[in-house]
Amino acid sequence: MKKLFGTCMLGFLLFGLTVRPASAQEPAKPAADAKAADAKTPADANAPKEESWVTDHTTRIGGQTIAYKATASLTMLKDDKSDPTALIFSTAYTRTDLKDASARPIAFIYNGGPGSASLWLHMGAFGPRRVVNADAAPTPLAPYKIEDNANSLLDKADLVFIDPVGTGFSRAVGKAQNKDFWGIDQDVKMFAQFINIYVNRNNRWNSPKFLIGESYGTFRSAALGNYLQTHDGMYVNGIVLISSVLNLGTIAFSPGDDLPYILYLPSYAATAYYQKALKDPPSDPASSPPPTTPTR
Repeated sequence: MKKLFGTCMLGFLLFGLTVRPASAQEPAKPAADAKAADAKTPADANAPKEESWVTDHTTRIGGQTIAYKATASLTMLKDDKSDPTALIFSTAYTRTDLKDASARPIAFIYNGGPGSASLWLHMGAFGPRRVVNADAAPTPLAPYKIEDNANSLLDKADLVFIDPVGTGFSRAVGKAQNKDFWGIDQDVKMFAQFINIYVNRNNRWNSPKFLIGESYGTFRSAALGNYLQTHDGMYVNGIVLISSVLNLGTIAFSPGDDLPYILYLPSYAATAYYQKALKDPPSDPASSPPPTTPTR
């Protein structure tokens, strides 16, 4: 009898040891706590939102000291149903030492690609700060330096550098995808919507407005200027074309097409003049008369 009782007790102990770990794995209370924590987090906590970062600076351009504000921003674009579609990153430089800037010229600037951010015109050409590089020669390797840009356009106009969706920090949001903006019409509408938002928010309707684009940006400017005028009633005062290409057939030397050779000649001649490679260079290329046609 004692043996039977001992055997039963040993069986109960072994059963308890095998059952206890299984019951310890039941996450009833932790799961409830996790749900409670999730309930405290707003559903839109991670929703895309507009943001901006502002700093104040001074620089010297054309012998004058200019105070300006740099504003890096993410601007929300929306569709016809007011659903978010994209966040556009831009960097704006606006003078702050003027009494009334509402009528001051403003330039919207972008590069080309398509698929290129505004970095090149921003930090390489027109921004108040620029990357130091060699003139007409390869730039040495790192470390690179940044300096005040004495050739910036900020003394003449406020500057807004724009990155299209898929470049820089600009991206599609909500149900939209980056590729939804990668088309001629889609690209133009995207830029037009951003420019309208900027102009309205910053009271710049009375400012002379300029579009400055490079490479594919010249395509964009031609279409964008027309779209702003016909669709939004916004007239631009000027368009600047840099490394312009409005007809892709003129930048490739295709068999039987002489036009590219004719159009390249002035640039080749100007380059040869600059490099002192002409046998009889003109004293002033800009005012030199066109060559005369020889007679027989």
